Amino acid sequence: MSWQVRRPSAADADAIATINVRAWQHAYAGLMPASVLERQEVAPRAERLRERLTSGTGAPGFVAVAPDGVVAGYCWFGDYRPDEDLPAPGEGWGEIYAIYVDPDRIGTGAGATLMTAALTALHPRPVAVWVLEGNARARAFYERFGFRHDGTVTDFDAGGTPVPEIRYVGPS
Repeated sequence: MSWQVRRPSAADADAIATINVRAWQHAYAGLMPASVLERQEVAPRAERLRERLTSGTGAPGFVAVAPDGVVAGYCWFGDYRPDEDLPAPGEGWGEIYAIYVDPDRIGTGAGATLMTAALTALHPRPVAVWVLEGNARARAFYERFGFRHDGTVTDFDAGGTPVPEIRYVGPS
């Protein structure tokens, strides 16, 4: 399938928020408490996102749009966000903050198209991405792009339940 990649607009907020909720519920089932996934709501996310996209205060990003005009996935990226408790991978790094595709569009190339666009936008900087340790599908996706686990581990707070999250760096 041929994907159009473009910057998101406020008009995309509902589609992006819907993808976010559906992707979390699909990808993180069994990795996070079911109660956390069941509480995910589209409307508040869409409203916050619409505000950021309208004001220009959100992170840079892209959406993947199918030939029928439907937004199938999105990604956010930018400068590496340091954490006071963890060492940064190095100076001048970029980071992929989020990359999600609607579960019905997994395997169609939308995610690969988004990753390629984000890496191109961040080039020539090295890039980091955080991934839940148990998310084998996402880890394999990042590894296909040359990312590797650098040994850094932290916990993602999933509604009071710590979920191991690891840092991948690359591409190499």
